Amino acid sequence: MNYIGMDIHKQFTVAVAKDRDGNKLAEEKFDNNKNNFKMFLKDFVPEETEIVIESTSIWEYIFEILEEMRYKVKLANPTKTRAIAEARIKTDSIDANTLCDLLRANLVAESYIPPKEIRNLRDIMRQRKSIVKGRTQIKNRIHAVLLMNGIKLPYTTLGKTAMKWIIDEINVTTIKSILVSYINLLEQYNFELEKLEERINEIAMQNNEAKLLMTIHGIASVRALEIIAEIGDIKRFESYEKLCSYAGLVPGIKQSGTKLVFGRLIKQANRNLKYVFIETSWTLIKPKEDNKFREFYLKLSKKKGKQKAICAVARKLCCVVYAMLTKNQEFMLL
Repeated sequence: MNYIGMDIHKQFTVAVAKDRDGNKLAEEKFDNNKNNFKMFLKDFVPEETEIVIESTSIWEYIFEILEEMRYKVKLANPTKTRAIAEARIKTDSIDANTLCDLLRANLVAESYIPPKEIRNLRDIMRQRKSIVKGRTQIKNRIHAVLLMNGIKLPYTTLGKTAMKWIIDEINVTTIKSILVSYINLLEQYNFELEKLEERINEIAMQNNEAKLLMTIHGIASVRALEIIAEIGDIKRFESYEKLCSYAGLVPGIKQSGTKLVFGRLIKQANRNLKYVFIETSWTLIKPKEDNKFREFYLKLSKKKGKQKAICAVARKLCCVVYAMLTKNQEFMLL
C-alpha cells in the first residue's frame, strides 16, 4: 500500500508519497488542475493507494478530482491535526510529509465527507444565507442614510410601499440618487431570494426527511433543509448526545478531583447547525405558539434566564430531530 499526503492551497498543492515503511517515493509541487494531479498520480494504482488532504476552503474541488480518478481519500480535520498545528517549523513540504506519516499510522482525525447531493444542498442553503445577509446590509444602509439626513420613514419595514415613498417624497437630488441606487440593489436581492426560495420549496417537497421535519409547527422548508444539509447522514451519529455535541449544544466540562464545573456551550461545533437550532427555537417559543417547547422555555427561563433557556430548548429540539430522522416518524407520532 502507498500513502500520499497533500498539503493543498488555493493555487497549488504539495504532495508527498511514501510506502508502508516510510520510504519516500515522490514529492512534487504543482498547480491545482486535473492534469497535474493525473501526472503526479500516474505511477500510483488507485486500489493500492490512500490519500489524505486537509479540510480547507477548496477541499471539495480537489476531492472531486481524486474521487473521479477512483482514489480512496481521507479528509483531515485541521483543528485536530495537532502534529501540524503545533509544529514550530512549518513548511508546505513538512506539512505534506506529516500528513502522509499520520495516514501511514492510521492516526488521521477525519472530517465527515458528505455525499454529492448533500454538498450541493449545503451550497444552496449557504447561498441563501449569503443573499439574506447582503439584503440586510443594504437595508441598514438605507436606514442609515435616512437617519443621517433627518428623514423619518413612516413605515416599519422596507417593503414596496416604503421604497415607493422614498422615491416619491424625497426631493434632495444627492440623497435621492444614493437611496435609489440602494433600492435598486435591494430589489435585485429580493428577486434573487424569491427565485432561490422557489427552488428550495421544490427540493423540500421532494425530500422525505424535510417533509418529516416540517411536521414540527414552526419549521418550514428553509429550516428543514438547513438542518438536513448540515447533519448529512443521521446514521453517522450513534446517539442524540453525539448530535447535540456536533451542534455545539452541550456545555463544556471542567473536572478537578471531586469538583465538576459545567461551563458555556462548547465552541468546537458545526456553527451553522447550532445557529439553525437556536433560531428555530426562538420561533417555537413565540407567544402565539402553544406547545411543549414553549412550556419548557417558560418554566426554565424563570430559573436560568432567557439565554440558557433558549439553548436548552435548542438541545431539546436537536434530540427530537434525531429521534424523528432515526425512527422515520412525524413529530405528532413521537
